[in-house]
Amino acid sequence: MTFSSEPANDPTSLTLEQALAKHDAGTEIIEVEEPSQQLVLFRVGGQPFALSGSVVKEIISHDQPVYFVPGLPASTEGVLHLRGHIESVIQLHALLGLSSPAAHSQGMILLVSAAGIKSGVRIDHLDDVCDVPYSLLQAPPETLSESLRPYVSALWQPEEGAATALLDAEALFSAYQAGLG
Repeated sequence: MTFSSEPANDPTSLTLEQALAKHDAGTEIIEVEEPSQQLVLFRVGGQPFALSGSVVKEIISHDQPVYFVPGLPASTEGVLHLRGHIESVIQLHALLGLSSPAAHSQGMILLVSAAGIKSGVRIDHLDDVCDVPYSLLQAPPETLSESLRPYVSALWQPEEGAATALLDAEALFSAYQAGLG
């Protein structure tokens, strides 16, 4: 038996190159840019959270001094002086019903603007800033804890990690203004 790389006389017979060329000619690649949302990923109390990048105005180093002010609610760590402005610093532990850190937290501060106010938000650890397609954001489950449910607007579960709760900055700051936490 002999094999030939020459096409047979059969008009329906094609070489591999001809078949691939014919297939590629009918295939068009269309690039679609999916709408996405920028997220600032961080940890508080060992749990992964995120805020929309549109509300985070600045990420402030852990060495920025925060000054204690007597009489503030438990959810307020104190105030900081930032380029001529005094900003409060909120501790998410108290608002989210998480256990307080054992010692004074040395985490970073996110300067967040929502619900008509601007304030620092203390986080334990900054993980990343990334764009996430809206299609990957899921509605929070009914099993979410009572303390988190009012503040979580969506969940995002990256392939390699635990689900990250996207916090609603408007709801957080409204609760803060109402004196909750």
